[in-house]
Amino acid sequence: MTSKKLNNSLPIIVVGGGPSGMLAAITAAESSKNVIVYSKNPYPGKKISAVPSQDLFFSVKQPARKLAANFKGKSDFVAPIFKTFGYIDLIRLFKKMKFNVEPDEYGRFRANGTHGEGLIQALLDEAVKRGVVYRKSSRVSDVYLEKDEIAGVISNSSKIPASKVIIATGSFSSPKYGATKDGYIISEKLGHKVNEIKPALVDLITNGKYGKVVDGETFDDIVINIYFNNKLAYSETGEITFKLDAISGTTIINHSAEIIEKLPDTKVEIRLDFMPDQPKETMDTWLIKETIARKTVPLGAFLNRYFDENIIKLIQAESGIKLDKSVAHVTNLERKALARAIKDFRLTVKAPKPFNGTRGVIGGVSIDDIDPLTCESKKVKSLYFAGDVIDVLGPWGGYNMQFAFSSGYVAGKSAASNSK
Repeated sequence: MTSKKLNNSLPIIVVGGGPSGMLAAITAAESSKNVIVYSKNPYPGKKISAVPSQDLFFSVKQPARKLAANFKGKSDFVAPIFKTFGYIDLIRLFKKMKFNVEPDEYGRFRANGTHGEGLIQALLDEAVKRGVVYRKSSRVSDVYLEKDEIAGVISNSSKIPASKVIIATGSFSSPKYGATKDGYIISEKLGHKVNEIKPALVDLITNGKYGKVVDGETFDDIVINIYFNNKLAYSETGEITFKLDAISGTTIINHSAEIIEKLPDTKVEIRLDFMPDQPKETMDTWLIKETIARKTVPLGAFLNRYFDENIIKLIQAESGIKLDKSVAHVTNLERKALARAIKDFRLTVKAPKPFNGTRGVIGGVSIDDIDPLTCESKKVKSLYFAGDVIDVLGPWGGYNMQFAFSSGYVAGKSAASNSK
C-alpha cells in the first residue's frame, strides 16, 4: 500500500544540489508534495561532476557497523545513520533509477565509465519524477527563524518560507568546482559550532624528481611505510600513484590528514618496499647470490625478472646505476644503493596540494549539535544536516559518498515525517 503524500502549505527546502541534497529531496518527496532544492550552481553536483570515472566510488560493500568503524572517533555518530540506510538500500534505489553499479575486487561500488554528472542527472531525474522542484543558480545566503524555530531561507535577497530546512551544502573541498563555506557560515549564525576546516584526502607534494620519470603511473601491492622524524607511524600494503610533483593513491590519500597535521615541523618520509617478500636484512646477500649466477646479464635485464618496467625506471633513478651495465661490474657501493632503492625507496613530503585538489576536509558542523537518529539540529527545531558539511570524514573509496547518501536519506525522511 502506497502512503499518501502530505500536501504541506510550506515547503521542505533542501540547500545544496549534490548527492546528499538530492537524496534528501528524493526521500522527503516520498511523503511530501512540497519539496524544493536550492542550488547556487547553474547545474547540480558541479563538484562531483568533475570527478573522473576511475576515482568515482559510490559505496562500499560492508555492513553498517563495519562501515561505521572506518570513521574512527565518529563511528558512534555514523553507525545509526548507516543502519537506517546502508549500501543495500542505496543499490536498490540505484536499480530503480536504472543506474547500474558493480563492486570491484575490494567491494567498492562504481559505475564503470560513468562520470559524476551521470549520477547527478539520474538523481535529478528521479527527484523531478517524484515532484521535487529544482531551483538552479539560487544561492541561499541565510536561514531565518521565528520564535527560535525554522521559518524559511533567504535566496537572492528574497525570503522564502519553509516548514523544514535541510543544509546539504557540502564541504569546502575543491573550491574551484564551486565549493564555498556557505553551509558553515549559515550554521554558525544559527548557533552551531563549526570545527576548523583543514584539507584532507589530498595528494602530497614531494621533493622527488620521480614524477617526471613515471608520471601518472600507479603501482599496486606496494608496501608503503610512513615515517615521522624517522619513526615508523604507518605501514600498509596498497597502491601509490606518481604525478609530476606529487604522490597519490589510497594509502597516501587516507593518511594525508595526519601527515598535514605534522607538517612543517616534522620530517615526513614515505618509504616504499618494492620487494616485500625479500627480508631487508638479507637483501644484500640475496643480490650477491643472484648477480653471481648471472654475471654477463645487463642490470636492466636482471631487474626485469622481478619488476615491471616502470618500477625499474624508479629503481634506476634512485640508485643512479646504468641499466646496460652488466651485473658482474656492479660495485659493492652500487649494489648497496640498488638494495636501498628496492627495499627503502624514500620520498620526503613537503606539503599537501592546495584546497582545490582536496577530496574532503577535516572540520565542519560539529556532530555534538546533531541528532544521529534524525540528523536534526539539537540547537534549532526543524533544521537538518546532510553530507560532508558535517564534521565527519571516512577513508577515500566510497565511504564518504555512502555517508552523503545515508545522511541525506535520514534527513529527508525525518524532515518529511515531522512536517507541519
